[in-house]
Amino acid sequence: MQYNASVSSTTLHILSGSFRSLSLFLLAFSPIHRSLSLIQTIDAFGPHQYLATNARKDRVYATSWALPPALSSWEIDRNEDNENAWAVYHLNTVPITATSSYIILPPPYTHIYSAGGPTGEVHTVDSSHGGFGAKLQQLLFVSENELEQADKTRVALRYGSHGVEFSIALGLAFIPVLGTDSIEAYKWDRSTGLLTHIYSSLSPRGPNAHDGPRHVKIHPNGKILYCVTEHTNFLDSYLITPTSLVYLSSQPIIPDSLLSEQSRFRGDTLLLSPPTPSNPTPNSIWATTRGSKHSDKGWVSVFKLNVEGRLVSADETERYETLTSGGKAHAIDLYPKALVRETGGQSKDGAVWILLTDDSDTAASLEGGGGVRVLEWDGWSTGGVKEVANWPTPSAQHVKERMEGGSHALWLD
Repeated sequence: MQYNASVSSTTLHILSGSFRSLSLFLLAFSPIHRSLSLIQTIDAFGPHQYLATNARKDRVYATSWALPPALSSWEIDRNEDNENAWAVYHLNTVPITATSSYIILPPPYTHIYSAGGPTGEVHTVDSSHGGFGAKLQQLLFVSENELEQADKTRVALRYGSHGVEFSIALGLAFIPVLGTDSIEAYKWDRSTGLLTHIYSSLSPRGPNAHDGPRHVKIHPNGKILYCVTEHTNFLDSYLITPTSLVYLSSQPIIPDSLLSEQSRFRGDTLLLSPPTPSNPTPNSIWATTRGSKHSDKGWVSVFKLNVEGRLVSADETERYETLTSGGKAHAIDLYPKALVRETGGQSKDGAVWILLTDDSDTAASLEGGGGVRVLEWDGWSTGGVKEVANWPTPSAQHVKERMEGGSHALWLD
């Protein structure tokens, strides 16, 4: 991930999707005033659930729950003269076989990968406009003779593929599949973009664990894979080898006192701490979970990593109980506070602004509302995670300003 050396403290820009609104939302966050405001509401193609950017963050690629299944691309007009005049424009939309849940554009930024339910896709980046180009490959998570009858709607995301990530150093790709309790590994040809399946890695808790591996991330060294499990609420870590994933350790993403009530929660997303000029190597990893019912609040947990990327003592984990269950959301994105020139001196290295999306039915009725929330964390032993801003607020009456459930939001600066 690339960042500017420093940015203006006036505005950080955010793009968010929604599970229920047929729109994308371009927002502005003021670090000084700790406020969120709407810049633009963009008509989109069905409810969008996940977003990815290119390296320059002037192109965004989106999944959708719309039928027939499709992916869409968008241009970010980064107005250098007026930070409140940024705009988002549609580039193109391409059909896919089944509803996708995850999308990513890894270096060298020439191919776009998506996965969801029974299928995954590889597309080129169109060199003329930066949107989707040709579809090169379709990956299957059911047998070929089962594909025609397989569920291709968002329902299949509950038991099919649900993510795709890359070990740049080792030339491998990994796709977690909830229903088979497996992480599928592929050899990655960077020149052609194509993936070749090489092995499956099953749950470390046994063949009947019903873990539901949902999202994975890879340490920048390419040697450590992390996986969050939806059904059992664990953060698992593995050593990556050319022939297998070697299980290392696990830590719960809910407090130990709640492990006997795992069914009340649904493990969600995870993200490594972003690099800064003084600390380019991740020293922590973040994971979230949602409540299974509206009465069950979710959790955001941050875990320490050593220099090799391995999880360290669980005693140093910090947790934040969210205001709501999160609904289908509680996706996160992180931005280093050290890169923002704020009044009052330097931020502690490791401090971050945290985007947290909220899709719960109760979010809008809470004081302050919130489909997109900004949290802050100033590092270990500094008082924990705190909420500083949210949007929309209950007082927002304009139709174009209403978000019905945030899905996934990204920092664009």
